[in-house]
This record gives sequence, structure tokens and C-alpha cells, in this order.
Amino acid sequence: MFNQVGNANTGEGKKVAKELDELAGKALPLVPVPDLTLARTTLRTEFPYATDVIDRILVDLAPRKHVRVRPTILVGSPGSGKSRFARRLLNVLNVPHDVVPCDGISDGAFAGTARRWSTGEPSLPVALITRYRIAGPGAVLDEIEKVGTSRYNGQAHDALLAFLEQETACRFHDPYVQAPCDLSHVTWVMTANSLDGLSAPLRDRCKVISFPEPKGEHLPVLAHQIILDILAEQGLDRRWGSPLDEIELEAVTKAWPGGSLRRLRRMVEVTLGSRTIRH
Repeated sequence: MFNQVGNANTGEGKKVAKELDELAGKALPLVPVPDLTLARTTLRTEFPYATDVIDRILVDLAPRKHVRVRPTILVGSPGSGKSRFARRLLNVLNVPHDVVPCDGISDGAFAGTARRWSTGEPSLPVALITRYRIAGPGAVLDEIEKVGTSRYNGQAHDALLAFLEQETACRFHDPYVQAPCDLSHVTWVMTANSLDGLSAPLRDRCKVISFPEPKGEHLPVLAHQIILDILAEQGLDRRWGSPLDEIELEAVTKAWPGGSLRRLRRMVEVTLGSRTIRH
């Protein structure tokens, strides 16, 4: 990632050098591309309404040996499942990652802050590489359009630009490390409810993909997946996740013709609750 820590003889420099000693000058591993046929099948099973999105993303990985998804913005209506898709995409590709909610971010902290400040910290990609000990971790930036637009302490969209192009990402000068860092293998997946507020330079550096809404025809698969998610959240065995029966499906179908998965989840939760009452 980087050959050495800059200004390592100062008090703060020694602290940073010790903190990053295991990484300086080391060749970190990359994530190998998994079986893409299996990845495609897995994602299509969970997101049957997003097959075009899946194919548009995975096609870029076919000629590669190591995973690096082109910077991507998934644009779709609230509740369409794009945030969950982004997380599952990186999980299926075996890419360690963090999910960063962007609502409320109002500065350029993505790019890191100088070590001379008490709040000094590395840029987001350097922090991810440090945490996961690989050269190609991922970041899901959720609702990227909601970051603040003030430039008083830098602006998040501007801070991202240097990470999204190979030419600048491969020698990004991190203010905390105070040395050029190779961040070119980091994968960036962003979600947005709308492109309004996203700068032209940011959009230009990304693959912008429209994420569709699920339809009523996909209800059986989606409802079963929701049941499995609920069981996982409760720490229960997925084998307890019996699908909705014919009567339950009919009732939910009448109330949910498609659209928000959040609304569908609430209906499934009510249906599961009624099972408990009936039994």
C-alpha cells in the first residue's frame, strides 16, 4: 500500500509509524475473483428483479484475476433493496467491507485528516486496508446524495474523486500517513435515491446503474428471503424458515403488488406473528 510513513522521526510520526509498522513496505494480498457463475446464481436467487444490474456489474470481473468492481452508483427508489444488494454483492465476491451511512456527513473526512490534529486519522480506504489487511477491501457508501454540501471543512463528494480513478488512486497522498498510498484496488459501491445533488465529476467517474423496484411476481422469493433475514437477526436456525403458505401468500399479495421491500417486510412480520397466535 505504501513504502514508508512520512516524517517518521517526529513525535506524531513515530506514533503513526508504530501503528502502521505491519503494513509499511508490505505487499498485501488481493481478493481473487470467485466462481462468477455461482455468484450470479446466488445474487439472481436473492434479487430476481435485478438480473440486469447483476450482469452489468459482474461482466467487468470476467477478464480479471482479482476483484475490483468499477466505482458504481446504484440509483433507485427508497425501499427497493439497493443497499442490501450492495452489501450482498461484496459478500458474495468475498470482499471485506464497511457500510458507511452518508446522511449527516458534512466534511471531507473521507480523505483523512492531518496527524498534527488530535482528531487526525487516515483516509477511509487506508483505514479499510489497515483493518482488513488486504489491498482490495470495499466500501458501501449508503445514500451518497445526502452528504452535506458545505465546503467549510472540505466536501465529501470532492474527497472521493481522487479514489475513483486509477491514475490518482494509485498514488494518493494520505495526510495521516504523509506518504503516497496505492488505493487503486479498493472497491466503491454507492447507493442513491436520486442523482440530484451529485456533482458531474462524481457521476462521470462512476458507472451509474438504475436499480429497479421489485414486482408482485417476485413476492414468494422475496418473502422467503425476508423470513430468513428475520431468523438470522434473531439468532435462529435458517432451517426454521418455512415459506409463506398459499393462504398467507394470497393475503400478502393483495396488500403488496410490488414496490418497497420495507413495506413487504412489515407485512411478513405481521404474518409470522399471526402464525404464533394461530398455534
